[in-house]
Amino acid sequence: MEQSGKERRLKPRFNAELPCDLAPGGAQLLNPDDRLECRTRDLSETGVGVVAGSIYVGYTCVVDEGRALHVRLALPAGEIEMEATSAHYIRLDSGADEPVYLICLRITSMSEGDRAIYQDYLEELSASDPG
Repeated sequence: MEQSGKERRLKPRFNAELPCDLAPGGAQLLNPDDRLECRTRDLSETGVGVVAGSIYVGYTCVVDEGRALHVRLALPAGEIEMEATSAHYIRLDSGADEPVYLICLRITSMSEGDRAIYQDYLEELSASDPG
């Protein structure tokens, strides 16, 4: 019997819709303030799923394999930052005027302080998860 996505994952995912943004790490952007505005769809200890209207920041594709990304995430306890890479992405819209993408990010690093805030939030989500 094949495992479902939830059973197959090493770390549980929790639904959470929060504002966030991302930018290519180490890339030379024409405007250093250029960031891709998005919203989280789900969070886990090792990854973040975000929904965005594009996969580009300027001319840089954020879903290129191995692309380092800088992520800012607005949690109820405050903004945290992390480094991540794109694990995969899919286009969600079907014929809509504006594209919608699900971008799945693998967390590669985070400061100890931000990790503690993030972990506390995941524990809050876990406590309120009925499943």
